[in-house]
Amino acid sequence: MKKSGALLLLGFTFLILIGVQGSPIRTRRCSCIDTKQGMIHLKSLKDLQQFPPSPSCDNTEIIATMKDGKQMCLNPNSRNVKKLIKEWEKQASQKKKQKKEKNIKKSRKFQKS
Repeated sequence: MKKSGALLLLGFTFLILIGVQGSPIRTRRCSCIDTKQGMIHLKSLKDLQQFPPSPSCDNTEIIATMKDGKQMCLNPNSRNVKKLIKEWEKQASQKKKQKKEKNIKKSRKFQKS
């Protein structure tokens, strides 16, 4: 009886230790399997997202969403893509600045009334 109780306790302890170890190692998953090298026009872009390397993917990923809804992965090392990112960030900062100025003008109109 003592042996079976000790074995049961040992087995239970082993199961608890396995559970405490955490989840199994995840498989590496990147969103981008293949990247596009060609030129994309800024006017055809709806959104441009950059994902730095992470525990689940060793690569820097850049995903472009076109105005027609299609998504494509871009090569982060391409000169054209680097130029596109700079233009996109410049355009985004200009839009943000214009929106801020518009809100300031609205608040001034409201204060005058």
